[in-house]
Amino acid sequence: MEATPTKTSTEDRAEDEAPQDSRRVPTMSSLVRHVKKLPEHVRDYRVIRTTALFFAWFCMGLYVRIVGPTMIDLKDRLGVDYEEISRVLVSHTVGYFLSTVAGGIFLDFLPKYAYVILGFAFVMAGLGTAGTPFTSTLWGLGFLQHVAGWGHGFTDAAGSVVCVRLWGAKASAPMHAMHSGYPIGAFIIPLIAIPFLSPDRPAAVNGTTPAPPAVEEAWRLSQVQWPYVGVSVLQFIIGSVFFYFQYRELVTYDDRKQEKSPRSFSAFLSPSRFLEGQGRKAVFLLVFLFLFYTMFQFNQNPFTQYMVSYMVETGMYSKPEASVVYSTFWICYASMRWISIAIAAWVPIHTMLSVEITGLCISGIVLAVWGATDKTVFWAFTCILGLFSSSVFPGGTAWANRYLDASSIVFAICVVGASVGSTAANYVTGYLFEYLGPRSMLYLFMGCGCALLVVFGVMQVSVSPLFETRLTQEEALEMSVQNDNGDKRDGDDAVNVPALMSSQQK
Repeated sequence: MEATPTKTSTEDRAEDEAPQDSRRVPTMSSLVRHVKKLPEHVRDYRVIRTTALFFAWFCMGLYVRIVGPTMIDLKDRLGVDYEEISRVLVSHTVGYFLSTVAGGIFLDFLPKYAYVILGFAFVMAGLGTAGTPFTSTLWGLGFLQHVAGWGHGFTDAAGSVVCVRLWGAKASAPMHAMHSGYPIGAFIIPLIAIPFLSPDRPAAVNGTTPAPPAVEEAWRLSQVQWPYVGVSVLQFIIGSVFFYFQYRELVTYDDRKQEKSPRSFSAFLSPSRFLEGQGRKAVFLLVFLFLFYTMFQFNQNPFTQYMVSYMVETGMYSKPEASVVYSTFWICYASMRWISIAIAAWVPIHTMLSVEITGLCISGIVLAVWGATDKTVFWAFTCILGLFSSSVFPGGTAWANRYLDASSIVFAICVVGASVGSTAANYVTGYLFEYLGPRSMLYLFMGCGCALLVVFGVMQVSVSPLFETRLTQEEALEMSVQNDNGDKRDGDDAVNVPALMSSQQK
């Protein structure tokens, strides 16, 4: 049974409502006070549900990242090349794209059903994962990965909404905690898959290009279906947990204490709802937020999806060794996610992102120039890359929550940008890998990292005081109309537009 949330002092309530950047540096007395309240916090329903979100992202890391270390076996069992399988794996990101759009729109109007969306998301992910290794055709693989992609997108869309609804202005650290489960799952799954992979072909050891095995031989030598089945069972279990949370939510839901959904389609489309009275700036920030996630996934997907294939096909490592290198990337990734939970509570989110993206860009350059031919440099900077890239995705959503009125549509725009980047990156990387050679993947990775740094720089400069914008007459009129409609229901919640414009002019 979940405990109801309690606040024992006015100071605690004020801390919930205070912006992250305005909090004071922690003192010894404040730390002691928080330690004494630890048993109370553990029973807090927000902590319980955030823990469930952590395990949800752990399960997501398992089913999304199992494809990377098993891609060679899947390719051989189907008798296809990298370009062909990359075209089919795009179906996952197409499903991800469609589900984030559908989920974002649905949750903007009916946020109280976020948990049932999460429940169905893991059922779909479980079905797609369970069937993937048993299919013998490309279209079958594409369909099953498309189903799993729908589960992936629904999870990203609904999970961020749930986290922000639970924690409000204090969502940055819980958001990082939620996302920290993903790299742990991604770290474990290559190690689980190692005993079930087909053995290395002798030709791959002496540096020559190995001929792919016959389809019948590939099915006989590879047993990758078993880790897929085990992972799918976990998806069904975590899905049932969220169905239970949905039941509890419907029993205790109070419309008066929850965020208001748009009252009309025009209000739903109005950009001013994301940045009070500044529709043009809101559109600008949303476009660049979309580009931010597109560039980030274009940077990450080529490397994380094809890392094992690169190491094996270039003769740099054997399959078991490559899986270990892949796991060290994810353990570094996971370690920094945990550290970033504490950092996010005290360091401004724009500072965190600036350092992380700069480090990601430098690591990409080193890997492409020196790591492509030196296995020691490759391994070392793979780990460094895991540290710097770890918190960029949750950091972006925390940045959106800091500078915009982050509704489910804002988070949907983030994950739609990620899905567009993933879709394009999967196909482009597969094509480059097959026809221009594996090293071309590293140059693509490097270029997208540099582009990401430029995009974030523009985003951060645009929210600086130098670019503070004023209300136009059209935006003031639009807000006035919205508030006139809102007065009929909310009374004191309406915004005083003349006063707002007056304060801006001052």
